[in-house]
Amino acid sequence: MVALYLDDCADDDRLIAFLQNAGYTVISPRQVGTRHADDDIHLEYAAQHGCALITYDTDDFLTWHADWQAQGRTHSGIFLIYRENIKGKDMTPPDIVRAIGNLLASGLPITNEIYVLNHWR
Repeated sequence: MVALYLDDCADDDRLIAFLQNAGYTVISPRQVGTRHADDDIHLEYAAQHGCALITYDTDDFLTWHADWQAQGRTHSGIFLIYRENIKGKDMTPPDIVRAIGNLLASGLPITNEIYVLNHWR
């Protein structure tokens, strides 16, 4: 099972509870002293600790992923969640857990890849 790191914008007690109940190891920035850190610090922490990063900050992490690829650096995966701000369309914690399960069950590589969880509902 993959370990998960939530950046500041995904750091939510309800999401953490759902992920932990599904059996995932979840790391919150509040736990490890990276709260309010810049995005590169979040990605660095996740990579150093072998965690896939979960974020709603899609544009910035698309850029960070591309930068790391260009530099030949490796991360443990980035899971993007897009908010549509339409009631009933935004992903709920159960949707996120299901999407991660579907993605992992696909057998696709996670390391050094970036995925939009909305596509895996």
